[in-house]
Amino acid sequence: MIEAIMKIHTTSSSVTFVCGDIAIIGNGEFRASSGKVDGFILYADTLRYGNGAKLSRDEQENLKCLYQHFALNHEDFIDWDI
Repeated sequence: MIEAIMKIHTTSSSVTFVCGDIAIIGNGEFRASSGKVDGFILYADTLRYGNGAKLSRDEQENLKCLYQHFALNHEDFIDWDI
């Protein structure tokens, strides 16, 4: 099981969580309010490992918890669709 998120990379339609030597990729879209970007909506059903294997529901929940811990020390910009 993944223990920590080290880095997060985003594009206009995807997010990559770097967790040591494991990468998890998901699709989503930026959320805007009053003409300003104020977050990124991540679609949980698109989460997969770098090798293409989909994350289980438990793995999705674990990743969400790890993200919440990561966001304590970094800017929080993902809205989870779980």
